[in-house]
Amino acid sequence: MWLIRLVADLPLDMDPEVRADLVQRTRDLLGEWPGQLWRIPGGWTWVALVDAPEPHQLIADLPLHPWLRVTVEPVVGE
Repeated sequence: MWLIRLVADLPLDMDPEVRADLVQRTRDLLGEWPGQLWRIPGGWTWVALVDAPEPHQLIADLPLHPWLRVTVEPVVGE
């Protein structure tokens, strides 16, 4: 199990249509992740609790990947 935090740092001069497309495609893929996902209000931050053998591959597949600051931490139950 992994705790993943994604923070998007999109360039201010990014074309609005390109931005909207990247964000929508990323949201669509995040919706398919094996776990739970939350969005932090007021910005481009998501937090996920994911049960996957390779969380880094899930992240690399996201369209916003080049603009993401990512933290991945293992989580164990007690």
